[in-house]
Amino acid sequence: MDMQRLLRASVQFKASDLHVQAGSPPTVRVDGTMVAFNAPPVTAEDVRGLIAEVATEAHLDRLERERSCDFAYAIPDLARFRINAFYEKDTLAFVARTIPPRVKTFADLSLPPVLHEIAEEPRGLVLVTGTTGSGKSTTLAAMVDHLNRTRRLRIITIEDPIEFFHESQKSLVAQRELGRDTPSFTDSLRRVLRQDPDVILVGELRDAETMRTALQAADTGHIVFSTVHTTNASFTMQRIVAMFPPDERELLLTELATNLVAVVSQRLATHKQKEKGRIPVVEIMRNTAVVSKAILEGRITSLPQAIANRDNGMQLFDQHLTELYHTGQITGTEALRLSTNPDAVALALRGMTTLDTSGGLVT
Repeated sequence: MDMQRLLRASVQFKASDLHVQAGSPPTVRVDGTMVAFNAPPVTAEDVRGLIAEVATEAHLDRLERERSCDFAYAIPDLARFRINAFYEKDTLAFVARTIPPRVKTFADLSLPPVLHEIAEEPRGLVLVTGTTGSGKSTTLAAMVDHLNRTRRLRIITIEDPIEFFHESQKSLVAQRELGRDTPSFTDSLRRVLRQDPDVILVGELRDAETMRTALQAADTGHIVFSTVHTTNASFTMQRIVAMFPPDERELLLTELATNLVAVVSQRLATHKQKEKGRIPVVEIMRNTAVVSKAILEGRITSLPQAIANRDNGMQLFDQHLTELYHTGQITGTEALRLSTNPDAVALALRGMTTLDTSGGLVT
């Protein structure tokens, strides 16, 4: 057993992730389902040897000190892989996420056309949110690629680790990796304004300090793209507010109301024709006058009602799910599985009702 064979097999099976841990056979996730290889269980020594094949000394040292480590590995002309090595029950394990060699476009990914407008905003903060494996990084890469191909800009990314490679095209692109090129997201964000950027991509906004610095960068006339691990637009706002102590929240809401461009939240649905794999279900909140006023006044729970009005390309998850069902792209079962309000969606799928501006029902 060697790492190259395992990673090549993972790509061959069109897996999103390869999981290897002692006591089980190597397992891949294909279209959201875990599938074990027809192979004997790996041993702890096997796992350690596989990690050693692709990790540097610096990565191995960090793994021992912090008990987990992220790094990237590439097989030329095949794919890149984001690898997370970690300890479980004091034994090494790892997950390798497949990153395609070519950045896909919005059209390739079946993303709503309004994302072109959002990506082209000259300043502000754009957040792409969702659970792990929902396609956040792929959508961000599509945004950067769109700007790189069509605009003359200075684009700087800060990632942990670098996933998609962006060769400079019309734009000049610099990609910085945590641990190799910069010690932290916050440190890099503080220094990036001296590097003359137009576009800044931050891999993840993990804490109040990073969020604060990202908002400052947006406030100084830059467009900032990043991700947050939340399930929809309103929960994203709640999560951001919860990052900050109570005495800072009034100022935070003012900065969000002023600088937020959009929140794009994603889930992945299995296509009705299973051979087509999975397609994104997208909730989009843009900073319209109504949305900005709700954020400024702290009325976060009212945001779904503003989104449901569908101004400027906005949409709720349940609205997009209903459209995907009626256009024959997903089954009713899949729509209900991913819905926020299953009862409302069930009736909407039958054509008995439509979803109103609160996500409820209109007969």
